[in-house]
Amino acid sequence: MIIDTHVHVCSFPSYGDLSQQIRTTEDLIAFRTRHPELYKCSVTEAPIDNSDALIADMDKNGVTLALVQARPGKVSNDMVADAARRHPGRLWALARLATDQQAGGYNEDPSEFRERAPEEIERCLTKLQMKGVGEIMARSLTNEIHPEKIAKDLSGIMRVIEKHGVPIQFPTAWTQFPGGLFYGDPLWVDEVAQRHPKVPIILAKMGRRIGRYFDSAMTVAMRNVNVYFDVIGTSPEHLRFAIDKIGSERILFGTDWSATWRWISVPTTLHKMRMKVLDDANLTAKERKNILWDNAVKVFKLEQHVRSMELASQTAAE
Repeated sequence: MIIDTHVHVCSFPSYGDLSQQIRTTEDLIAFRTRHPELYKCSVTEAPIDNSDALIADMDKNGVTLALVQARPGKVSNDMVADAARRHPGRLWALARLATDQQAGGYNEDPSEFRERAPEEIERCLTKLQMKGVGEIMARSLTNEIHPEKIAKDLSGIMRVIEKHGVPIQFPTAWTQFPGGLFYGDPLWVDEVAQRHPKVPIILAKMGRRIGRYFDSAMTVAMRNVNVYFDVIGTSPEHLRFAIDKIGSERILFGTDWSATWRWISVPTTLHKMRMKVLDDANLTAKERKNILWDNAVKVFKLEQHVRSMELASQTAAE
């Protein structure tokens, strides 16, 4: 069984078929600058629910459950929660902040948005019953560059997350979206992790095969046992090194499936590309099970749901 811990739902009408524009990772990195008019759809068009396409891809690739969050653009947490409710037992929602800023550009002064952010996280974790917090782009909450000042600006949302005992994701390395690239070097997360040791912090993408970002991610993870990775965009060599140093118990499977990433087709499809990294890293059966399933169950507190699935499966078999 497979749990995909990193999926972005909702799309835009003009993104209905990007098979000609996006075939490789390199196409995606430069999508905003190669196709500027098409990219603008993420800030000009009303978003639409593409969760049926997600479920179809999950079924095709043997993915049992997915943790879904908003994609960049004017996609609300309520839309994500609605998409998850349409597929009970298959999709679980995560909260996000400032997806419109991520797609269109960050506020010069983030203080007003930062003050409102804890209330939105609280609403998502209570009223919307979300399982955690998805990718937080630090630049939407701070324009500081000193780790201690960044941690101070993030303390409002971190206290809410800590109270609820749920995880949060911080992206690493590059992004296809404008601005905020400085925060892709996760060395600053060390300060956040040590101030909030009970919060599972997921360094998404593990540096995306880029040595300097991977080295920073490893440094932070080796100092803080509450820091986890996901496998999105990493290399077999980096994955094997991470397992050997911090253990497979702190690594999660994810695809980054989204309205744009889903079109990757060269040299292979998105899900097969992610799975090949696991295959080439020579995982043991236990390491593979940890990464594909067990760790996600523990981090996102899915034990009760998994037990219900197992009972249903046993009943069906009888």
